[in-house]
Amino acid sequence: MKFSHLKLEQIRNNPGNFKQIVAGSRGSFSMNKTWKLAIKKYHQANRDKELAFNHFEEMFDRNFVLNNQNRQRRELLLEKLERYISNYNTLGFEYYDYTNRVTIDINHGNVITGEIFRLDKTTDGLVVTLFQNEDSIWIKELRYPLLQIYYSNTLQIPTDKIKVGIYDFAAEKHEYNTFDELTLIQAQNEVRNLSNEINRIVL
Repeated sequence: MKFSHLKLEQIRNNPGNFKQIVAGSRGSFSMNKTWKLAIKKYHQANRDKELAFNHFEEMFDRNFVLNNQNRQRRELLLEKLERYISNYNTLGFEYYDYTNRVTIDINHGNVITGEIFRLDKTTDGLVVTLFQNEDSIWIKELRYPLLQIYYSNTLQIPTDKIKVGIYDFAAEKHEYNTFDELTLIQAQNEVRNLSNEINRIVL
């Protein structure tokens, strides 16, 4: 059974509703999605700010009615785009990949999948960033230590050289953590137990 890392915390908190959680409908093309695609253009075009802004404006104008409310939203997102670029440039990271996809085999045929907002390199390691648009205590979520383990195994980087975290869209800031070995072991054990619980429900 495959399911998105976006659903993991819901499943963790209520495994009995696994089928209903994973059956949730996919979201439609949104203004925030348009913004994220402009960010992708910015990174993949070697930090070409003008190209990113033009890309956002073209997509927005093509997909949304330009009434007064949407024009205001458009300007707010352009301001957020400006501040994201400024914030990113203060981090000193080397861009590595955008919307990288993960496939994490957790146990007995259950696989966590989904996109990662951004990957960056540091002088001696890797930074994994997810996009957060909701108010939550991200550092307590199970997916972050699992991502630290996944990229350590996939890219052969020691776990203590990997930072995982978020870009908080509302607060407009990056936050990161590196989990210790005990936390990583506990996360692996918990997700295996969760996988067993899922199989009891599904099979």
